[in-house]
Amino acid sequence: MHEIQKEWAQWKYFVMARSQNEYLALRQLFSGNQWSEEKTKQFYQHLDTVKKLPFDVKARRNAYEHVWGYFKKVTSPEERQHFFILLDQMTETDDQALPYLKELAEKYQTTYLLDSHFFD
Repeated sequence: MHEIQKEWAQWKYFVMARSQNEYLALRQLFSGNQWSEEKTKQFYQHLDTVKKLPFDVKARRNAYEHVWGYFKKVTSPEERQHFFILLDQMTETDDQALPYLKELAEKYQTTYLLDSHFFD
């Protein structure tokens, strides 16, 4: 189960940015200490579903605000202001907040995010 939990950690914000319902379903799947091949199969089925979902501004905003938590204590007031301006300007066809979060992750060497699928 340890390996699949590590994989879930890599996909967590990717999933959250696309569907709150899928994120909650996967969190539920990982609750408890019992793991099985069936749960592994379900995990990958959920991921396949999420990868096909259309852009959802509300879900992305929620995920981006969660990810912002990695930076809120290290960024400058200007970086904070810029992030929230980009977040407010985000639309279904224009998302400058994600590349900015990646820029911050690289600048502040936030390995957890850089090693995840969040920026895929």
